[in-house]
Amino acid sequence: MTLTAPPVPGTTSTEQSTKAPLLWLVLWCLLVLGVQPWSSRAASPQGTTGSTNSLMKGVLLGAIFLIVLAATKPGFRTRISPATNLYVVYVLFATATVFLLADPLGPLLRLARLLIGLVLFLMLWRPLIQTPERLIRAHLWAHLLLAGTIVLSLLYAPEQAWRPLSSFGTGFRLQGVLIPMLPPRVGEVGALLLGLAVIALLARKLAVLPAGAMIGLGMVLVALSRTRTAAAAIAFGLFLALLLTRKTWFGRIAALAVPGIVGIGFLLIPTLHTWLLRGQGTQQISSLSGRTTSWQYVLDEEVSLQTAIIGHGLGNKRVLLRRGEGDIDVMAIDNSWLGLYWETGLLAVVIVGIAMIVAWVSVLRAPTPYVKACGALLLGYVSVASLNESGLSDLSSMTLHLLVAAAVCDSDRLRERSRAALQRRPDAPLPVLLPNKPPDATKPVRPPLR
Repeated sequence: MTLTAPPVPGTTSTEQSTKAPLLWLVLWCLLVLGVQPWSSRAASPQGTTGSTNSLMKGVLLGAIFLIVLAATKPGFRTRISPATNLYVVYVLFATATVFLLADPLGPLLRLARLLIGLVLFLMLWRPLIQTPERLIRAHLWAHLLLAGTIVLSLLYAPEQAWRPLSSFGTGFRLQGVLIPMLPPRVGEVGALLLGLAVIALLARKLAVLPAGAMIGLGMVLVALSRTRTAAAAIAFGLFLALLLTRKTWFGRIAALAVPGIVGIGFLLIPTLHTWLLRGQGTQQISSLSGRTTSWQYVLDEEVSLQTAIIGHGLGNKRVLLRRGEGDIDVMAIDNSWLGLYWETGLLAVVIVGIAMIVAWVSVLRAPTPYVKACGALLLGYVSVASLNESGLSDLSSMTLHLLVAAAVCDSDRLRERSRAALQRRPDAPLPVLLPNKPPDATKPVRPPLR
């Protein structure tokens, strides 16, 4: 399934090898768009979590799959990363547990979306993943386009683009309107755009002007969305990316000093301190805006051994909390690992946890500094954001970041192994037979030994 773009005049073969054809770039941007949690509540000031438009996202994902299938030649070569393999195991396990539910149709649709996404990673190996810089570039452009839709939302419907904070705080947060996205998703888009652009600038993959524009746009989106999780996650990801790719002690010390300076700035500068608190009190800050209430309920609930192993059923991302006399409140779990345990049990937590560990091993073994830095950025972001957001149980943006990081680093290591094999291969020219030279009369001839 080798599809290559025609050479562009004025570019070298090395530059061409990192550029994906336009078709695959557009398809990847559509895939990133399709995994975003489109929220029907983005246009409403009430509610903190939105429902996803499963029908439209399913149609979009199906269209992407059919186009990729039509553009793929029969008998194409492919490769799947170990982390993606483990997610296939998770899909098979979750599918087996779904049939124990009274209404398995909804969970089966979610698992079908996840399985199609995993198959797309198989089919996109040659055009995108085999050259890891292509996939990283496509991921950066996808988040740039998402950021562009958020900016256009401000121009299209400025009165709907600002969402009031919950009762815990005061002020407004930026959200998406053209593509319905709640403020946490806006913060995630800005954070990933910021992080990937910083690494591309340091690795000289982008010029200063476009990289500076992307970094500035990402910082603005994170600031206006007032998303603390995205800010903390991208700071941790950038710290790991710099720490793992700096070869000198000075670079490593600088990687340690920069997060410390930023943290001190948030505590001492009044504007940053106000942004961090969002008008919340000590109780709301310590309970992470009430999230720890649902977490404690999940941990304290007494369940049977079967429920602990296979969970309550895929799709149950909320818990019912009883407070006072008959007062019932529905709260989201907002933690990927507790959500996995609640939905599909301890076995699913083990499978996805091993997939995360395997992905980190692939990142640490990646030989190219740019690829390793991008993989560490994405996995660092997922590692922090998964503690405060849900998403690792289905085809979400968080799952996509994990799979991308594992795929590009695994591909980078495979490419380096192939190069080393080519260098070790004997490639000497054929021997040339020279005519026998007559003996030199000036040198004494020794008699043969007997």
